[in-house]
Amino acid sequence: MLLAYDGFLVAAASVVLTVLPGGAGSTALLVAALVASGLSGALSLMVVSVHWTDTYDLEHPGDIFPRLLEVRNQRTLSYRVSWAIAQVASLLLVCGVLVHLPGW
Repeated sequence: MLLAYDGFLVAAASVVLTVLPGGAGSTALLVAALVASGLSGALSLMVVSVHWTDTYDLEHPGDIFPRLLEVRNQRTLSYRVSWAIAQVASLLLVCGVLVHLPGW
């Protein structure tokens, strides 16, 4: 879901950059939104990677379960950071669009 949200942010910022003429300030905000959403998407891809265990690992459960908990904790942290960056990207996008509007 977060990857789709990041894709939407990239698409929206790209459309605003190409369709509406704007100044340097709004362009900088929109480029920052593009970079932030791209970074968020890259972190999201780290979360969805699959970790397979083989039968040898399952024969020694005392060794594998702490490792699986470590992988889960790392992915949870990556997802939370990615989510926060996506929120910053959406804020930058909104600010960039508002600056693009006439009268701002």
